[in-house]
Amino acid sequence: IVFSILSMPFASANNINVDDSLANKEIVPSIINPNAELIIVDEEFDEEPAGTWNFFGNSSIMTNQTQFSNWQGGGQNSISLATSLSLNLTYSTSTLNWQTTFDAGYGLMLQGNSGWYKNDDRLSITTQIGKRASDAWNYTIVMSAQSQFQPGYYSPDDTEQPISDFFAPGYVVASLGLEYKPDYKLSVFLGPVSTKNTIVRNQDIANTGNYGNEPGVYDYVTGTYITEGKKLRSETGGFIRVTYNEPRIMKNIGLSSSLELFSNYMYKAGNIDVNFENQLNLKINEYITTNLILHFIYDDDILINLDPEGLRQGPRLQFKEVLNVGLTINLGGAGY
Repeated sequence: IVFSILSMPFASANNINVDDSLANKEIVPSIINPNAELIIVDEEFDEEPAGTWNFFGNSSIMTNQTQFSNWQGGGQNSISLATSLSLNLTYSTSTLNWQTTFDAGYGLMLQGNSGWYKNDDRLSITTQIGKRASDAWNYTIVMSAQSQFQPGYYSPDDTEQPISDFFAPGYVVASLGLEYKPDYKLSVFLGPVSTKNTIVRNQDIANTGNYGNEPGVYDYVTGTYITEGKKLRSETGGFIRVTYNEPRIMKNIGLSSSLELFSNYMYKAGNIDVNFENQLNLKINEYITTNLILHFIYDDDILINLDPEGLRQGPRLQFKEVLNVGLTINLGGAGY
C-alpha cells in the first residue's frame, strides 16, 4: 500500500491543463484510484485577522517640602518623595482579549529628626484572558498578585520587628467566570470558582498570625516557638471585581475606580473581604498633574492592634489617602 501511494502519478503543470476557474481552488489527487479524475475541493477558509498589541502607561514623580525658621506657630521640617508606575499591555482579536496591568508606587518621608520612613508602598500585577461569548459577555480567567516592596513598622521609632514585608503578606487570586463589558469604561467580572492565597514569606510575621494564617505556638517559659506559624493560607470562594475608568469626567479631570469582593465558601461566607480603590487625576498641563488616591480595605482575617502594646487585636476598616502633585510622563501609544 505504501508503494502504491508513493508511486502514483500526480498531475503537474506539464501534463494537464487546469481551467482558470480552478486557479484558486485546491486540487487533490485521489489516493484511492490513481487513474481517477482530479478531485476539486471547492472550500474557502476565512483566516482570522492578526491580533493587535496595545501598550500604554504613565510614570510620575511627586514631591512635597516644608521648612520652618523662627516660626512662632511651631512645626517640623519635612520633605517627601514619591514615585509611581502604571503599565497596560493588551492583545486583542475579534474573539479574544488578553490584558495585563502593572501598578507600583513607593514613597519616602523625612520629618524632623525621626529619619526616613515610607508613606506609600504598593505592588500589583493582574492578567486577564477573555473569550467572547456575546457582544457584552466574555468567558474570562483572572489572575492577580498584590504585595509591597519594603518592610513596614508600627512607627518610625520602632524598627526592630516589622509588621509587613515583601510578600508578607502577599495575595494571589485566581478566578474563572464571566465578564460583562458593555463599553471600554465599565467592566464587571463574576467569578464563582475562585481561590485566594495569602502568603506570609517572613517567618517572624507568620508567627503572629495577623493575616489570617495559622499563628505559631509560643512557649513563654523557654521563650521559643513550639510550632511555627503557617506561611500559606488558601481559601476557596466567589470573587467579584468591578472597574470603571473615565479619563474625562470633566475637562482635565479623570477617574479610575476598582472594587474587589471575595467570600470564602468554607469559612464565614458572610464576612466579605473588600478592596476598594479610587484615583482622581487632575491635569494641570501636559506634564504637571495632581492625583488623589483613596484606598479602603476590610478583611475580617487581618488583625489590627487596638492598643500600643498589641494586647488587644481585631479586624478594622483600613484607610489610606495620598495626595500628590508632580511630574507625569505618558508612556506608549495607541498600539504597535
